[in-house]
Amino acid sequence: MRRLEQSRLLGVNASLFSFKPVPEALRQRGGWYEEGKIHSTLAPYMVRSKSEVIITNMLFARDVPFSYETTLYAPDGTFYLPDFTIKAQGSDWYWEHVGKLDDEVYRNKWETKKQWYDRHFPGQLLTTFESLDLSLEASKIIDSLS
Repeated sequence: MRRLEQSRLLGVNASLFSFKPVPEALRQRGGWYEEGKIHSTLAPYMVRSKSEVIITNMLFARDVPFSYETTLYAPDGTFYLPDFTIKAQGSDWYWEHVGKLDDEVYRNKWETKKQWYDRHFPGQLLTTFESLDLSLEASKIIDSLS
């Protein structure tokens, strides 16, 4: 716990009195919010929800190249962790599964995140929503990327 590279505070890219950017090695470290990743998949990823298990397994089974929660930086230095980053058709696509729209806090965060994608990565966001048709929705998206 005393090791510098384990500090969560050093991962916050903020300065109160003078600008001192976070070292690149700390910015690129994995493990953001690992405690929420409790569901096992066919791919070498642990994910946060059963819906993400479905999507991960479908991408993996169809040999679609993807990564899970890879940090995505915008040109202005802000960043998010897309649920999935997919390489297809010569482009990067960012897939977000939107789950808890009945929760006001979650819904507000999602709206902010969606606006961020629209501003920095227009046309590159793919979304699915929590529903009984998730497998069908996900299948249509994956087919459109082929």
